[in-house]
Formats: sequence, structure tokens, C-alpha cells
Amino acid sequence: MARILLLFILTLLASGISAVQAEKLYKWVDSQGRVTYRDQPPPEGAGYRVEEKVFGSRGTARETGEETLAKIVEKYPVMLYSVPVCGSCDLARAYLQKRKVPFTEKNLENDAELQQTLKKKIGALSAPTIMIGEKVMKGYVESILEGELDSAGYPKMETPESSTGASQEKGNPPAAVESGYRPARRRY
Repeated sequence: MARILLLFILTLLASGISAVQAEKLYKWVDSQGRVTYRDQPPPEGAGYRVEEKVFGSRGTARETGEETLAKIVEKYPVMLYSVPVCGSCDLARAYLQKRKVPFTEKNLENDAELQQTLKKKIGALSAPTIMIGEKVMKGYVESILEGELDSAGYPKMETPESSTGASQEKGNPPAAVESGYRPARRRY
């Protein structure tokens, strides 16, 4: 029993040490789309697309949120290609504004040169198209956009304290008070 406990403790220590040492994780993507995760970047000229993820920021006390955001914006600028009458474009714009993500918006409607540039860049003309650094999203899906922004390191959206306490005390679902919804009673 003592040997098993000792082995367990040594395993925990070894895994803890390697986790502390690994500050960066590199995602290598080859020309055929195969993905490999490593703790070191690929050799120069190896033909891999590389994404770097830094774990456990060790920033100095001088770094403010604004300086960190400026570094993220520089590394992963957000570009929204849109057209004026487009519900998905409006939703994407509103989400970026609500999350306070600095972005540049380009109107595709009457700009043939911009349309051709976008077609060459991503292979199609689609609105909205959102680029975060080199990543391209055709269309708008909030959960995917949220994940991409999180992955790039953009600050998460502040969530206000929910006021669901009163409705939950009465046994109703949280949205019941606001929407007027009342659950149907079951008959047995």
C-alpha cells in the first residue's frame, strides 16, 4: 500500500512540474490540415502554420489592461466585412461593441475592389465575414466568435449579476417573470 501511495505522489509531482514548466503551447497545422500540439515552435521554413497559446501570464505589475489589449489588437486585429442591410452583420457588430472589442468595419456593398480583395483572400464573398488575425469566420455564430476572441486573448464580456433570485424562489424558471411564461401543470 505504501508503494502505491508513493508512486501516486511521485506521479502527481512529476505532472505538476511539467505543467509549471510549460508556459507556451504551439499548435502546428501542416499543409494537409493535420494538427499537432507541441511545447516548441516548428523549425524555420518547415511549412507549418503555427498558433501560439501562452498559459499563466507572467506580466509585470506595470502592464495595465489597456496595454495588454493593445498587444492583442496588434497581434490579432479584428476586421468585420459587412453590408448595410444585413441582420447577421448587425448582430456581429453589436456583439463586438458589447464585448468592447476594437474592430475595423469595411462596407462591401458598393466597393468592387474590396469585394475582389475579399474573394482572393478567403475564396468567396460572404457577409458578414469576420477576421481575427488570420482566422476567418464566414457568417456570424456568437458562440464561435466568442471562442475565437477568447482564444486570441480578448477580454471576456462582463456579466451583470443576474436577478433570477425572486423568480426562482417562487419555483418558476428564471425567464418566467419577464416573459409572462408559466409552465404547464402536469396531470397525473
